[in-house]
Amino acid sequence: MYKYLVASLLFITFSAKSQELLTLEDVVKITIENNFDVEIAKNNIQVAKNNNNIGLIGGGQSTGGTVSGGTTGMLPQVSLAAGSPQNPLGFGRTTSTLKYDPSSKITPVTGQTLNSLSYSPSLVVTWYFFDGMKMFATKKKLNRAEELSDLQYRLTVENTLLTALTTYYQMISIKQFIKSLNTSLLLGQDQKKLAEEKLKAGVGSAVDVLQTQIDYNNILVQITQQENLLNEQRVNLNLVLKRPQDVEFSVPDTIIIKTEPEYTSALENTDRNNSSILIGRKTLDIDQLALKEFKANAWPKIGLTGNYTYQYISNDVGVLRLNQNYGYNGGFIFSWTILNNLTTRTAIRNQKLLQSSDNLRLQASEMQEKSNLYKAYLSFRNNLKIIELARENVKLSNQSLYIAAQRFKQGLSNYIEYRTVKLAYETAEYQLSQAAYNTKLSELNFLKAQGLLVH
Repeated sequence: MYKYLVASLLFITFSAKSQELLTLEDVVKITIENNFDVEIAKNNIQVAKNNNNIGLIGGGQSTGGTVSGGTTGMLPQVSLAAGSPQNPLGFGRTTSTLKYDPSSKITPVTGQTLNSLSYSPSLVVTWYFFDGMKMFATKKKLNRAEELSDLQYRLTVENTLLTALTTYYQMISIKQFIKSLNTSLLLGQDQKKLAEEKLKAGVGSAVDVLQTQIDYNNILVQITQQENLLNEQRVNLNLVLKRPQDVEFSVPDTIIIKTEPEYTSALENTDRNNSSILIGRKTLDIDQLALKEFKANAWPKIGLTGNYTYQYISNDVGVLRLNQNYGYNGGFIFSWTILNNLTTRTAIRNQKLLQSSDNLRLQASEMQEKSNLYKAYLSFRNNLKIIELARENVKLSNQSLYIAAQRFKQGLSNYIEYRTVKLAYETAEYQLSQAAYNTKLSELNFLKAQGLLVH
């Protein structure tokens, strides 16, 4: 009968309505495509790509990972003007009244109107071809900044995916435990009927009947509590996947371990692939290039400039009726800041200190990530041992439960003995579901430390 009850679990529906089965591949795909943090990281990559162009190099000093445009760059600056506040483009009208000393015999002017037309467009081209090699350092720094944004995106994906998978496997663990509780529920129902039949036959006890009902109700409470936990994790996973909170789905009922804990090669992978370590190294590269930018400010700047201007002014009265000028000029530009209140010197000193601090952060990151790897390795190795013991316990408790059920049915034992064995079975099933989850979690952390969670 016990085997029949276990087999009947295959037909127990986990939910009252049909639900989508969310596979591991679905979780990975939806997380990378939809998650808010991942989308923001994608935008940051595009910003870094937009900034990495030869038109944004030079001039302004780089600060905080961004580069401002300026007067020095690989591309020339071209400007077109067609007037100024002093010499506007357009029409003008002036009304004049002039009175002179009567003895001068000059004819006075009363309300005379002067109409004028003026415009003066100009074209200016400026190109600095030497700025102490700063433009080349900035271009390299922009290349590194774009690479840094790729690494930051990868780290965001890893952290987000770890959160999603942790929740996903927690749901599978809960589902496994609910499945074992359903087995206990069916067995409890059978034992409750058996206790009632024994009482009617005069060979049982009313205490056993009451206790079987209490145990049956307790199992129902546990199932309800676990379903509440399952629903909470479902909402949490929907949030990570950027889906409505009420989207219903189911998960598989088995956790599969695919990795073997091997430390030597994992340590090499961590040094070579870990995202946090690579970010620290890339930051140091950027610091070095920023230092070259500051040092370049101590050098002179040499460039070429040229302009073409045209000026036209006409008046309808007066001695000067037309004034027209046009022409061009060009030449070299040379500038050298000899003293700027020690600004460049201070900036170089501060940049060296920043570089030293980032180097210390890199060393701390390397130690932290390798420590994370070692802890994950130890946890993974030990959890594999625990899960084997948990499986053995489940196998043994199944056998013990079957024997105890037969003894209770045949009247060879009381319900207290059977109940003790049944509780041991439930504990073994719970420990197996937790061991599977803990092993998978340690495997995920082991892979993340190596930079292999996303590959």
